[in-house]
Amino acid sequence: MGTITNSHGVSQAHDFGAMTMIGHEDDRGKNRAERIEISLRTNGIDPGKAKAQAQAFVDAVPVKSFEKDDYVKGGIPNAARMDAKDRTTLKGLLRAGLAAVPGGYDAGDRLEVDYVLSDLGYFLFTNIDFAAVNKRRAGMRPAIEPLTPAALFNLILESRADMHLAAFYGGDFITTTANSALVRWRQAHLFERADRNREAREQYSELVLANSPSIQDVIDSGERSFSEFLKLLDKAQKFKTWLAKATPDQKLVSQYIEALKADTWADKAPVKALRYFFSLGTGCADPTGGMVSGAADAFLLDRFLKGWRPNHFVDDRLKPFLKGES
Repeated sequence: MGTITNSHGVSQAHDFGAMTMIGHEDDRGKNRAERIEISLRTNGIDPGKAKAQAQAFVDAVPVKSFEKDDYVKGGIPNAARMDAKDRTTLKGLLRAGLAAVPGGYDAGDRLEVDYVLSDLGYFLFTNIDFAAVNKRRAGMRPAIEPLTPAALFNLILESRADMHLAAFYGGDFITTTANSALVRWRQAHLFERADRNREAREQYSELVLANSPSIQDVIDSGERSFSEFLKLLDKAQKFKTWLAKATPDQKLVSQYIEALKADTWADKAPVKALRYFFSLGTGCADPTGGMVSGAADAFLLDRFLKGWRPNHFVDDRLKPFLKGES
């Protein structure tokens, strides 16, 4: 695996990829066994032994692909692309890598990272002082090759691969210092995100479901059965869809309130006119039915024309379930 870099004028686009070894430029293997045989011969193994060892290896070890679903759904390069698409994650990983590579430094909150993603790849923009880093690397004994944006970007892919390979094979996690730094940052970031999500759910429960017991409490106490809970769950699909789209970095309570305040097409002028004509038509047909007309306007039109909002499930389904009212 590696980072592929293509120059476009003065800019460079980076993308993650995987390569298949085909042998030697003058001796290309036709299949996997021949490619391994060529590699063994190139590294000094006797040709006769190389062929036997290559075939034994192919017979014993099934082929797996970094780009397919063998280690992670969608492939390891695609998993690394998902990391790079999230700007917070991209910044955190590059900061961790920059601090861990020889000659690097901890840029702290001063680090600026952004990108433009196109069909050509990631155009990376950052204020990392590569000149200072490479001056220190050149002064080391022995001197170390210059650090480039592509090399730093590639740490995201390498650390991803290390994680998935160790998890798949259940082996000890042995990797480079830089890759280890990125893996450590990922794990810490996951716990931090999980803590924020848990706090958001707790705040939501305290404010929106005040004075209501939890689902676990009402089931454990026998007030509700598990079969009743499954029925409630069947009615929760729209709510779960809304919850899944909630932004993790924003307060859940705030998003819930915004969803309740959000304008819908029912608040537009044509629908307000529809309300008026609905009430007017009902009143003309039966002048004594004004109260019924008003109720229909408030209940039917507001309910159905405005569409679904998260409080519909909370007020009509969840709260009655928790309080034993339905």
